[in-house]
Amino acid sequence: MKRLTTAFVLALFIATTAAASRVLIAASETSVTGAGTAAFPSGTVFNGVTLTTSQFGKGVVLNSDGSASGDFYNVLDGGTALGAQTITVTGRVSYGSLNADGSATFGGNSSVDMGDGSRPTSVPFTVTATSMGITLVLGATTLPTQTLTSGGVDIR
Repeated sequence: MKRLTTAFVLALFIATTAAASRVLIAASETSVTGAGTAAFPSGTVFNGVTLTTSQFGKGVVLNSDGSASGDFYNVLDGGTALGAQTITVTGRVSYGSLNADGSATFGGNSSVDMGDGSRPTSVPFTVTATSMGITLVLGATTLPTQTLTSGGVDIR
């Protein structure tokens, strides 16, 4: 009976330690999720396309060591003298952090499809997300903040 009790206590200790470790690990993670539509300030231009609105979606986990994982998707709507044009940004997140002001910054590598028939290009990207909108950096170009018009961004 003593061996059974010892085995039970040992199993309970291992299970409790494993569960507590997972809680502590999870406490060092921040999730950034959301989807919605947003508007660009008047006069926003990227690669010759005047941008007006966007749709976005993201699911990202930020780790306390600066690593991150997840996906980011942003459709930038606008036009040129030739008509409407949609730019699609599809990003794979590899790094990120929670900022002191409660916003989150994450980035990685993206595929940018200009929507003009040209081949998509690989471009590094960074996003700073707040509850009010997102700021996207593609390569060396920082676009103005896309202000949320519907949907939401959750950082926790």
